[in-house]
Amino acid sequence: MHNRFSKFLLLVMALTLLVGVIPAGAQEEAAVLRVPMNPDPEHLNPFTGTTIAISNILNQVYEGLIGLDANTGEFTPKLAESWDISEDGLTYIFHLRQGVLFHEAEGVEFEDGDREFKSDDWVAAANYAATNDESISAHPEWLESVVGYTEKFEGTAETISGITAVDDYTIEVQLTEANRLFLTTLGVPGIPQEVVASMGDFLTTPVGTGPFQFVEWQRDSFLELAANPDYWQEGKPLLAGVRYINVPDDNTALLQYRQNELDLLYSLPTGQRAALIEEFANEYSEEPGYNIRYFGFKMDTGFFADQPLVRQAFAHAFNRELVWDELMEGARFPATLGYLSPMMAASTPATIYEYNPERAAELLAEAGFPGGEGLPEFDLYVFASAAEELSLPVLQEDLRQLGVTINIVAEDSSTYWDHIGQDDVEMFLSGWGAGLNDPSDVFNYLFLDGRDDTHYDNPEVNELLRQAMIETDEATRTELYQQAHDLITADSPWIVSAYSKLSWLQKPWVEGFDPGAGGMHTAPLADVSIDLAARDAA
Repeated sequence: MHNRFSKFLLLVMALTLLVGVIPAGAQEEAAVLRVPMNPDPEHLNPFTGTTIAISNILNQVYEGLIGLDANTGEFTPKLAESWDISEDGLTYIFHLRQGVLFHEAEGVEFEDGDREFKSDDWVAAANYAATNDESISAHPEWLESVVGYTEKFEGTAETISGITAVDDYTIEVQLTEANRLFLTTLGVPGIPQEVVASMGDFLTTPVGTGPFQFVEWQRDSFLELAANPDYWQEGKPLLAGVRYINVPDDNTALLQYRQNELDLLYSLPTGQRAALIEEFANEYSEEPGYNIRYFGFKMDTGFFADQPLVRQAFAHAFNRELVWDELMEGARFPATLGYLSPMMAASTPATIYEYNPERAAELLAEAGFPGGEGLPEFDLYVFASAAEELSLPVLQEDLRQLGVTINIVAEDSSTYWDHIGQDDVEMFLSGWGAGLNDPSDVFNYLFLDGRDDTHYDNPEVNELLRQAMIETDEATRTELYQQAHDLITADSPWIVSAYSKLSWLQKPWVEGFDPGAGGMHTAPLADVSIDLAARDAA
């Protein structure tokens, strides 16, 4: 799915506020990590958050029962220190870590002053998440395979019958059928039931158990997290806090990085990439990622819904290699295959939309619009921080050559991500960052049951994806994903633009930063440390 400026005075104030919050076992003098943020997150509600801007923050504040190593794909203990799975795969028993404390937060009154995370907290959050009201929860995938989820989701039951708090530190979950992906989708956060009961008061002030706790957010300026002094993992975090500095554009962020006001830089300005890689050769890192960038078509309403040949023509018309290899200087890998990162199984579909303007013109004529005759003008919606991306004028010109007029409409991220799901948006720019190297982490979120903003909903694809959820044989599962991929690309709900290349600049005093292939928002910042003497000397 889916970055502005700072003042020296605010930085000094933040460093002053953070004195004294260094956890036991950390450096004698810990430092605040300074990272760019553009755009601001829309909000900080874990139940409705769906964008990377939100995940950047909440992945440091909240934890679930288990974690997932973005590099290895292995499950790791978090709020549950262990778990058991029955032989038939239908029963999960989670054994909670004892002594885990919620962050102290203004406005949260814990019963009897007890801040310890317990089973009832997680069960309350699970029940809160299971609703068809998207203003409350945007994550049906978290628990939909649990017994009683459907009844709770549809409002015919008050709780999910398949989830039980056995005691303060034990949770039992019953599934309707074996599901190898259940643990990968189990995103219910550890959040106080007192907060869940009044979520409206905490949409911008998260309270969790994670290594960092919320301090302050001044929109369009900065967002501050401080080290959690009560964090359950001894010696972590190694930082005193994280300061997300809103930068208006990549050039401003680069200036701040050059002036040592930022410790990391995630995006290099267009047209300067090659020169900057050479300039900062010792500070530059890159690796392939799981993110995919695309232009989506609305598939259930509007012009494109019943025009597959037009969608295919547009996909053939786009010169991805020109954009990403030349104009954007290798910032991403051009998406010359299909709808999955090339690192994933089943990543090469039967239909590949290589750049072929002649074929695009043939398809448009076959659809009844030779030379674009008879086509309306189209609005392509993009989020404001991508308004200068060179893929936009290239696509616009490529389609103009076909006789098609595209108008670029940039919207602020505070409204964009809600708006593009609505019927009046027929074509839009978006992206998705998978968290693990598995086709399910793309397909299940973007093509199952019409969940994504394209509203793509193909019953045959849905059935294949559901079969793959329970298939344990890797070869058979890959074949199911291959069949689904072939059907999806034939339907052409996207113009695929690029696969991600994670690239960043990192000051020499930063140690332990490893985003993993899932993206910068998956980096466990609790493992990061800063050589404060080296930074001060720079």
